[in-house]
Amino acid sequence: MSDIQVPSDPADPLTRTSVLVVLEGELVRCGVFNLLRNVPSVAQVWSCSGPVAARELLMEHRPDIVVCHGSSELAPALIQQAEAFDARVLLLLEDLRLEAIDEAVMLSSHGFLMQCDLTSASLHEAVTRLARGEMPLPAGLARSLMVRVRGTTGSHSSRKISLTPREQQVLSLLAQGLSNKQIARRLTISEHGVKRHVTNLLAKLNSPNRTLAVALALQEGLV
Repeated sequence: MSDIQVPSDPADPLTRTSVLVVLEGELVRCGVFNLLRNVPSVAQVWSCSGPVAARELLMEHRPDIVVCHGSSELAPALIQQAEAFDARVLLLLEDLRLEAIDEAVMLSSHGFLMQCDLTSASLHEAVTRLARGEMPLPAGLARSLMVRVRGTTGSHSSRKISLTPREQQVLSLLAQGLSNKQIARRLTISEHGVKRHVTNLLAKLNSPNRTLAVALALQEGLV
């Protein structure tokens, strides 16, 4: 599919994010593309069907966000390309059964959206949260992620996880999807302090990223 662009409106302060849609299926690709045209926070959108065209568009336009399908065999290559151009990855999932999705793909993605929940409103929320540095995470996905990781590692910790009162506060706000800056403002502490608490939480929860830390916290009833 050829390069398709929706120009930004310089008079609209909301149009600030650019998105590249890379989906093999024409029906879903066109659907996502058209929905993004109605998202007020999206300035420009392009679409293509594979990594070759995606690389060209990434090089030429350097979009902020790349949308791709989680179960696609092309996902690892697309995510690697996106990372090379500092683009955030929004992964589309068909359902909560994650067996067909590579673990590295899950851990390298910056946000998730269920394909069945695709609307202009859900895309607007996901794009806005990604632009703020947050991670869109559909309801129910955190538990599925935790089951996936535990099934892969074979580890089911029965140890008691002890958190300080401040770590508990930070964890609760992480579970709400707040960024480090937002947590710092909410708790009236420095952003550096929040980063230190998040690092401690990841270590205590034995999680490689915030998403899985929240998933484990939900599983263990910590939030």
